[in-house]
Formats: sequence, structure tokens, C-alpha cells
Amino acid sequence: IVYVCIGAFTVIACCTCLNHRKDYKDDPETFRQELNVFMTGIVNIIIVHMVLVLNSAIVTMPKKGDEPYRSLAIVMRVLSIIVFANTVLGLRVQFEEAEYY
Repeated sequence: IVYVCIGAFTVIACCTCLNHRKDYKDDPETFRQELNVFMTGIVNIIIVHMVLVLNSAIVTMPKKGDEPYRSLAIVMRVLSIIVFANTVLGLRVQFEEAEYY
């Protein structure tokens, strides 16, 4: 469910970037910042979909004998929590900027 939340929140953040496209004409700095947020969001969406496909193919955690794959599965889960926190913080910043405009 974490991966689905990451994907949904990232899509919302990308849509809020596109919502203020009229404000970018006067300020190139804001345009670069919003383009960075948008491109990062697109990359996160692609990564989350790839991880969802991988998790649907490999349902169980690899056993201790399959050491490199087990470590990769654990690190992938830890990184998903970090990406989730980053996505939530980024979405909060996007909403605060939307209230500003």
C-alpha cells in the first residue's frame, strides 16, 4: 500500500506543478524549480510502477540462503519508506505554494 500512496501523491504533486504554468512566464527561477519537481515526480512514478511490477512477480521475501536478493528486497522496502516521506513532504510544500499563489 506504501507504493500505491507514493504513486498517488507523486501524481498529485505533478498535477499541482502543471496547475501553475501561467505563473512561470515572469519568473524563470520558479520555472526551473517547478520543472525540477515535475521531472523528479515523473521519475518517481516510473520507479514506483517498476517496483509494483517486481513485487507482484516476487510475492515472498527471499530466504537467507539467497543473500544478495534478500538484502536487495530489504533495502528496497527501506528506501520505499524514505521515498514515501520525501513525497509527503514535497506534496506539502506544493500545497503551501498553491495557497501562496
